[in-house]
Amino acid sequence: MIRHPHRLRRRSLLTGASAAAVLAAAAACGDDGPAGTADDPIEISFEWWGDETRADLTNQVIDLFQQKNEGIKVKANFADFPTYWEGMAGRMASRDLPDVFQMDYSRLRQFGGAGMLLPLEGVVKTDDFREGFLDTAKLDGQLIAVPAAGNTLGLIYRSDWFEQHGIATPAPGYTWEQYGADIAALTPALGEGKWGGGDWAGQYHFMELWLRQQGGSFYTEDGKALNFTKEQLAEWWATTADLYAAGNVPPVETTIEWTEDGLVQDALASEIGWDNFMPGFSPTVAENGGTLALAAPPSLDPGNLGLYLKPSMQLVISGTTEQPEAAAKFIDFFLGDPEAIAILGTNRGIPATNTGLENVELDEYAQAVLDYEASVSEYLTTPPPAPPAATGAIEVKFGEIYQQVQYAAMTTTEAADLFFTEAETLLASEQ
Repeated sequence: MIRHPHRLRRRSLLTGASAAAVLAAAAACGDDGPAGTADDPIEISFEWWGDETRADLTNQVIDLFQQKNEGIKVKANFADFPTYWEGMAGRMASRDLPDVFQMDYSRLRQFGGAGMLLPLEGVVKTDDFREGFLDTAKLDGQLIAVPAAGNTLGLIYRSDWFEQHGIATPAPGYTWEQYGADIAALTPALGEGKWGGGDWAGQYHFMELWLRQQGGSFYTEDGKALNFTKEQLAEWWATTADLYAAGNVPPVETTIEWTEDGLVQDALASEIGWDNFMPGFSPTVAENGGTLALAAPPSLDPGNLGLYLKPSMQLVISGTTEQPEAAAKFIDFFLGDPEAIAILGTNRGIPATNTGLENVELDEYAQAVLDYEASVSEYLTTPPPAPPAATGAIEVKFGEIYQQVQYAAMTTTEAADLFFTEAETLLASEQ
């Protein structure tokens, strides 16, 4: 449900040059901040996706910002993830985006490519971000977002089950073949209704990882086309074929009924996933008597794990904002004020700034994520270009078509042909 809906307003598009001019004019006049007083404040809007817990924390920070900046009032609005993006798509079409809003990396090209986001170089502070994070905030070399928090892929596994059944702790250089062998050894040892790992082949992010380990990528640099062959896709979808046929990973008939992750249900001993998922899973796993740990994902090349820091979410300023200076001031506060950082904690993930890391209180699970990222820091490489606007639909097609392979309704070659037809149609629709 969307909270605090506000009236739609038609606003003109503010380019980076005009925003910079506004900020420069304010500086030339000697202003310490945007015009506005406690009696007559200016108003900006801020919107995000998330649950009630995130809303409560965010509203506390908004209150703190307003206390420290009496000339600015922030109008807050939030929704769950699907509702949020349904609304944003329509509002982009009507050029009525919030002044500041939360952005997902997979949609950065959709909004930025349409010129709806304000270029941020020289507008917000950028000197405190952890190394590599700002690379994911650029489109065609132009900074149009800043990361609020981040993550990278890893192997999330039940360290208690691995130890109990004599499976060595995975380390960088752990191969896909070894991971498959460990799954095959664990599944029969764990007993009915439990598996050593999940079927990783149906996740497009994991294929992207596999391609990066070969020096490739899922999309071309401009995001207009797929950057791999049908043969590579068929090969990828076959990587779990033996495990699936032997029953060593859960069948599709089982997983489509799951309403929670397999680790949380005590059904999986491991899975590849974003590292910031682990703190959310760990308390329930602990209640079940288990322990989760993080390790580097399997790789083709021990010197190239294919990893990069990805923003779990970003903050952007609308190109239609009438208050670029106030919007920038709010972002700087949200990401850089020690009190704000302490309030937000790790709700949005591990902070993307050094100041954030210095001021956030980490529980044991968040600390484990930070320790993991430090352990693979030497393997982090340049992130892929921002994905195309159609990437959400392409990701869905990737999983749906792979299910036809699982059901034995298609061969991997037939499925690859169909995927290319569907993906190329989706990509062409946005040209």
